Amino acid sequence: MIRVTDFRLFALLLALAACSGDVATPTRPGDAGAAGNASLLPLLTQPKATDATLIACPTATTQSVSSRIGPLGGLLALGNTRVVIPVGAVLFPQDFTLTIPASQHAEIRVRAGNAEHYLFQNPVLMSIDYSRCATPELDQRQLAVWNIDETSDALLERMIGVDEKLTHTIVFTTIHLSGYAVADRADTTGVGSGGT
Repeated sequence: MIRVTDFRLFALLLALAACSGDVATPTRPGDAGAAGNASLLPLLTQPKATDATLIACPTATTQSVSSRIGPLGGLLALGNTRVVIPVGAVLFPQDFTLTIPASQHAEIRVRAGNAEHYLFQNPVLMSIDYSRCATPELDQRQLAVWNIDETSDALLERMIGVDEKLTHTIVFTTIHLSGYAVADRADTTGVGSGGT
């Protein structure tokens, strides 16, 4: 069952993504819009992959779930790891698969049929549960989800999301399917609940 908090986070993340067009426009220090955009810059500035490291979270077990999802949307769930596909994100029914692979990291893979990549019509909401590797030290880290190369584990793109420290899940949005994993910034400590 989809929780109300999932929809609230989804709405928040969509609002942040909608603001990204304003933030991306360069402004000079004296410009009128510069002060208003400054508060969003930390959330939307793309960090370098060299600043992040995939967290150690080994598992020898692979879990997978599949479902046929069409224009009315749907849900794929393995515990608290979820993919929520909203109404209108898919034009035609497709077979979608969510996999938590045997890995050294907290990662997921999401596929539409046999395609390597898939683009949605609207953003989808995903969450990765990293509770199996949670530690007091990790609770002090600034965690984020990255789109990764599934072969090399290279970090490709940081996803905009929210780290829910209480449930040890990171909720984020995306318009494409691929591999995703949780990473931290080793130089950032003292992060409180709910922030990335």
